[in-house]
Amino acid sequence: MPDRFAKASLRVLAGLLLVALSRPALAAQTGSPVASTPPAQTLLRAADAARTANYRGTVIYRSGDSIDSLRLVHGFSNGLERERLVALTGEPREIIRIDNKITCLLPKERKLDLKRPVLKGLLTNVTAESLQQLSAWYALKDIGAARIAGRACRGVALAPRDGYRFGYELWADEATGVPLRVALVGPAGEAHEEVMFTEVEFPASLPDQAFLPELDPRKFRVVARTEPTPVELPDGAERALDFPLRIESLPPGYRVTMRDRRPANDNHGPVEHVLLSDGLSAISVFAADNVPPDRAFEGLSQLGAVQAYGRMVGHWHVTVVGETPAAAVQAVGDGLKPQEALRKP
Repeated sequence: MPDRFAKASLRVLAGLLLVALSRPALAAQTGSPVASTPPAQTLLRAADAARTANYRGTVIYRSGDSIDSLRLVHGFSNGLERERLVALTGEPREIIRIDNKITCLLPKERKLDLKRPVLKGLLTNVTAESLQQLSAWYALKDIGAARIAGRACRGVALAPRDGYRFGYELWADEATGVPLRVALVGPAGEAHEEVMFTEVEFPASLPDQAFLPELDPRKFRVVARTEPTPVELPDGAERALDFPLRIESLPPGYRVTMRDRRPANDNHGPVEHVLLSDGLSAISVFAADNVPPDRAFEGLSQLGAVQAYGRMVGHWHVTVVGETPAAAVQAVGDGLKPQEALRKP
């Protein structure tokens, strides 16, 4: 299962790269009443603000009974998005992101599993056009006003219409549009995961030094990776992939958005990867060859909101991972077939 700090950081990136379109800033800052903005506008404005605004502050990440405190700095200048995330609790850890390049500084004995859904990239794809598609799988609604980190916010919920995805709740700053609280919500309204600023500021600019590591790279393990950008592939693309397994069926609404190959941590060869998305929720499918039987995880497993499903498909060991209900990852895993079996008449 993934390192908790990487999991927390990616959840932060996912939440802060969510969602909504114009609102008067003066009324939000002065506390005077503001007419309710349509939730679609709140969502679209937040997606843009989270990527293009400058902000820094302290973030609390909660998953179940576990809580982590993080310091976040985010900047955007000359078309370049930069972010630095530092753990304030537990062992010293740090993540720096320059657009799609992610560099992690971890204790040398700590292993990092980067086999995670690319949550960061998915939510930036929320557009006026994509909301039309999302409406088939999520009900969008205004959930009112809230005060977070001392600032007036507007809340939006995306409630799932079936059992193959979780819901999201987002509270965006009235003045800037930046999301200050994001929750991944289960079918009973319970928050599986939550990210929230406890204090935040919005500087006009940030110096380059703000995105340099605090930790000494010589004393820590450095793991760097450039994440491919998810794209919208045509319907039926999964049947023409060079993925070693045939994706025979998918839960409603999910499509292939990325295909790549990743190095394995155990030197047993590359791991084949396909990313699936409904435009908001993400599921990753990993296939590895020559996996020792004692390491071939099978069945369902859960860590917080992350569900994993493992099985053997021919000589390939498959792991399906997603922040979704178990039904979604199991449906994807059970829908995989050996390519050679499907070539037979």
